[in-house]
Parts: sequence; structure tokens; C-alpha cells
Amino acid sequence: MNWEPIKQLQQRFKLDAPVVTAPFALPTLVVEIQPEFVAGLRLAGKANGATQRLRNIGVTGLSPNTVVPAVNGPNIADTADLERALKATARPVANGAARFGLLFPDGAARVSVLSFETLPESSKQAHALMRWKMKETLPYPLEEARISYQVMVRDAERIEVLAVAAKASVLAEYERALEKVYGRPALVLPATLALLPLLPSTEGLGQLLIHLCSGSITSAVTAGSRLRLWRTRQLGRPDWSELCRQAVAESARVVASCRDHLRVEISQIWLCARPQGGPGFCAELSQALAHPVELLEPDPDFGAALTGEDHNLFESFGAPAAGLIVNTL
Repeated sequence: MNWEPIKQLQQRFKLDAPVVTAPFALPTLVVEIQPEFVAGLRLAGKANGATQRLRNIGVTGLSPNTVVPAVNGPNIADTADLERALKATARPVANGAARFGLLFPDGAARVSVLSFETLPESSKQAHALMRWKMKETLPYPLEEARISYQVMVRDAERIEVLAVAAKASVLAEYERALEKVYGRPALVLPATLALLPLLPSTEGLGQLLIHLCSGSITSAVTAGSRLRLWRTRQLGRPDWSELCRQAVAESARVVASCRDHLRVEISQIWLCARPQGGPGFCAELSQALAHPVELLEPDPDFGAALTGEDHNLFESFGAPAAGLIVNTL
């Protein structure tokens, strides 16, 4: 599904500046930083209308507590270990890359759906209103926030806006780490936003995406091309059975909240669990929620040029990069 709010979302968080929506341009290289790993995915250029594919992939593990996502506080505790992992990942993927994309942990940002009766015509005034509206959701002073937004719905009754906020100092940590090894990022997004284009198109039916990654769970509910709910929780580093138990409980709460408060019935539930997870967890989640759950997987054609272990890495880690590819089609 072409996810227009993501396609049109400003490509970099700006500090105290009006948002100017830019055409979505896919980076040459996408780097994802998570508490457990760093992944780099190099994209092959299109030729003769062919589908964009991945050319190379590299994944390197991180030591525990190197990256600890937080909305209001330092995220990178061990810069040397993160630099080591970034350099190791760069070796197979970075040669000749010109545009870099950065995907960072969901737990470092706040994603909100805001409703307005009207918005000012002036982009500067609209941006100021957006920042004021986001103020009540932020645990730090507004002047320290970078906020990017995109209108999802505009009709006679309401205007709905997808807004993403992150503390400037938090984003700067990730950007500095990336620049030391790769270069300055041209696109910066929380990782789960990059997964949304992988959801199939629906006629307003509710879908729940469960993204379980590196000790956190993000639940994103969509209806058509609207994001209705976004919720991220840090689960810590429990063993796999406890992680599953917490994920089941969190998903059940989201389904109930959608039904009771948003009046949205979930027609489809999708699971993206990285780096672990698979059919067994899908079955467990489906039984606990009394609802079918399917794996959200990247199109295998995107990884057709990869072989052996690289192809396995793509299946385990490549879904967000695949989502970015889908959003350019």
C-alpha cells in the first residue's frame, strides 16, 4: 500500500522551522539502529522500469545497554560499541552510497494523531499551532523538540494530522553516530513508520500492526490510509516466553481500546517480530486474541539479488527497508 502520509512526511525533523513537504526520495542506503543490532541495507538503482531491489545487507549485534531508547534522556550509552557495529555493517554495504536514511527506535520518539477543526493557511502559523498542540504530550520543553507532521485527512468536518516529535538532543546522538561512519542522513524516521506501507490496502477496515523489536513493542492501528492509534512500550529484556506473554497482553489492550474508544473493529492483525519470531508466535498470539494473526513479511522479490545468509538476514531484518521501497512504487 502506498502510505501517502509517510511518502509526504518531511524527510528530516527540523528545529523551530516551518515544515516544507518534500517529494519522497528513497535513500541509496538505509541504516537502522536498534538496541540489539545495527542493520545496513544497500539499494540497487532502478533500470528499465525494474522493481527496486536490495543489493547488499549487513547486520551487526550490539552489546547490552549500548543503545537504550528514551524520549527524554541520553540514548547511546556506549558510543565506541555503536561505532564498532556501524563500521562492521558499513563494510559490505556503504561503498559509493550517496544518500543515507536513518531508522531509529520507536521508543525515542512520540507519534500522535492530532485533530483540528481548521488549520491556518500559512505554513508557519500551522507549524506553530502543531507545536503548541504537541506540547502537552512532550516530557521536555517545546523548544527542545523537532516536530514533523503531515495532514492525513482534510474534509468539511475535521482535519487529522500525523505528527512525529523527538527531542533534538536525542536525534543528534543518532545522527552524529551515523555521520562518523556513513554520512549525514537525508531521511530520519522511527522504524515502525517505515513498515506501514507493507500493510495491504483496505476500504477503511481496521488493521493492527504489532512490531516487536529489541525489547519493545509498537502497536499501530490503521483504517484505510489513516493512522488511528500508535502506542510504544519498552518491555526490557525478558526471556522469549515472557516477551511473548507481555506482547499478548499489550495487543489485547490495544484491540479492546480500539473497539471501546475509537469504535474501530480490527479486521486484520499483522506481526513483525525482529530478530526473533515466526509462525509459532503468530499461532500463540492468534489463540490468545481469538483472532487470526499473519506475519508481515517483505516482498521476496526485493531480496531476489541476495543469496545464502544475506537472504536470511533480509527476511529477518529487511521489512522496514522494504516498506520504504513500497512507498516509492
